[in-house]
Amino acid sequence: MAIVGSELVYYASAVVNDTGSNGGRISANEVVSGSSNSFWPNVPESDLTAGVTQWRKGFVRVDNAANETASVLRVGLWRPTPGDDEVYLALGTQTNIQSAFGSPNLYGCGKLNTSEVAGSNQFDVLVEDGAVIIFRDGDTIRISNETSLGTGGTAEIHTISGTPSVAGDVVTITISGTLANDYSSTNTYVSSLIVTTGLAGTTTGKTVTSVAGTFAEANMTVGNIGSIYQVLTFTFTSATAFTVSSDAGITLAGGTTDATYAPTNVSKGASYFSIPPTCWGGTWATGNTLVITTVPPSLPILEKRVVPAGATAFGSQARSLMFLVES
Repeated sequence: MAIVGSELVYYASAVVNDTGSNGGRISANEVVSGSSNSFWPNVPESDLTAGVTQWRKGFVRVDNAANETASVLRVGLWRPTPGDDEVYLALGTQTNIQSAFGSPNLYGCGKLNTSEVAGSNQFDVLVEDGAVIIFRDGDTIRISNETSLGTGGTAEIHTISGTPSVAGDVVTITISGTLANDYSSTNTYVSSLIVTTGLAGTTTGKTVTSVAGTFAEANMTVGNIGSIYQVLTFTFTSATAFTVSSDAGITLAGGTTDATYAPTNVSKGASYFSIPPTCWGGTWATGNTLVITTVPPSLPILEKRVVPAGATAFGSQARSLMFLVES
């Protein structure tokens, strides 16, 4: 069963502010599309005058109950914002905070500068700030003249071949193939895309402290709905019984190796993970430990908003994200 658009849900980070602690792990707070200030705050007059740069962090999550894998997920900006501000995307990590965002590669959107016909393999894109690199050799891009995302026009995906040249705010891009359609400069936009493959719940960082105990994490299930990012520590109190602690601030009951261990994420109505008896092997003893991290099927996205000094107030401001999935 394929993943459908409604199963790609955008969540805010656990911490949302304008300090170095901004970001962190995924929260349970869904960012509601079309809702005022659900992700970005209003820009006060003082910031319009002086200018300001802010960051926010979101997560594109696969909330698919069948535990389907997103074989390919592409994320980008469908259009530039209608106001004077500039919004860019970047790839985050499951845990990084603003003080550690650094200077990541940025992704964005520009308008086709001159009309092009089918068969072209090079075209010019007018961007908001030519000094900000949003198109790079090897990047995946999407060109479209749609009136709304997915409808009312054509769109195609290409790969940039060679480093684009920049003259002022115009970027010249060469693609590895050719355009399949004609595109007018009046209504065509080009977006660079963040791409990931094989997005699914998974585990990482297994550490076993035991003379003879083993753990087969391949038999463990980290489901799409209930999983969260957490570091789990299993501490054995006998040859078969263990306690479990989580660094995510949740309380988990203990379990035994001879029964499936699948604690419930009550807020989601699904298990955080499931460990059947086949995961445990060898001989475990009192005091032995297993440390393992569960990772939900979520792609961490950093959003950077630049409001230039002297920006004009805009009554109805919006940024348009697109999530394109194959499963």
